[in-house]
Amino acid sequence: MLYSMTGFGRAERETPMQRISVEIRSVNSKGLDLRIKLSPTYQSREIDARKYLGAALLRGKIDVNILVEHTQRQEHTINRTAFEHYYQNLQEIAVYHGIEQGDIFYTVTRLPGVVVQQEDSIAEEDWAAVLEVVNHAIEAIEAYRVEEGQAMCTDILSHIQQIEQLLDQIDPHEEGRVEKIRTRLMSSLEQLQVQGKIDENRLEQELLYYLDKFDLNEEKVRLRQHCHYFIEELNKAAPKKGKKLTFILQEMGREINTLGAKANSTGIQHLVIQMKNEADKIKEQLANVL
Repeated sequence: MLYSMTGFGRAERETPMQRISVEIRSVNSKGLDLRIKLSPTYQSREIDARKYLGAALLRGKIDVNILVEHTQRQEHTINRTAFEHYYQNLQEIAVYHGIEQGDIFYTVTRLPGVVVQQEDSIAEEDWAAVLEVVNHAIEAIEAYRVEEGQAMCTDILSHIQQIEQLLDQIDPHEEGRVEKIRTRLMSSLEQLQVQGKIDENRLEQELLYYLDKFDLNEEKVRLRQHCHYFIEELNKAAPKKGKKLTFILQEMGREINTLGAKANSTGIQHLVIQMKNEADKIKEQLANVL
């Protein structure tokens, strides 16, 4: 089972005190890149929201918008430091550019962080209601991720199976390859005999070299084992396994490359190229796996 990093979730709720709307959008990323836009009333709760969302969403470039509108009159206060900072800067800009100042006072009161809700007036039940809506949005994006992940899993599995089928097709090509190597060795021996004395050490070195270059069994066994291990991990219930699957695919790629380097056969080379193509398709999909 796979989970996609791409997803979207939305949830809304209205209580007697507030109207809550939460949207979560996620795309692929190497790690967790969480960006939260939180209504000014709840700015002091951003760290709590970040921990809650990070623990649930795990990985991806995630944008979260938590909008809370109060339906009842709230206790507010003026942040004098923020007000004076905005007011002074706006006055200076207006004078410098010769702009009519108009109602700067009203403008400043509308800027972020000037009029704020009193910290102690945030009721725990109000924050609990916000978290409940956040949780519904998380459930929605997780459902989206699961649906996308199932489609990706089916596609990736088909490419793994294709690699295994291509691996099976190597065996018939190896018979002709054996004869080709044997002919080459015999030709080398004949040349040595024509020259007279045979250098036994050189002959042994040549035989060992060709035997090592010739044997593909080790690479085939390891590649098949990696394919089985990949499928085993693919079917596990753990939600976060994109990086592990990528590591396994890298090992598969190494064995495929070694097969190509040792092939000494046009037919096997063609099969290796097709395997690489299948592995690249898997790599593209894994870039979006949680």
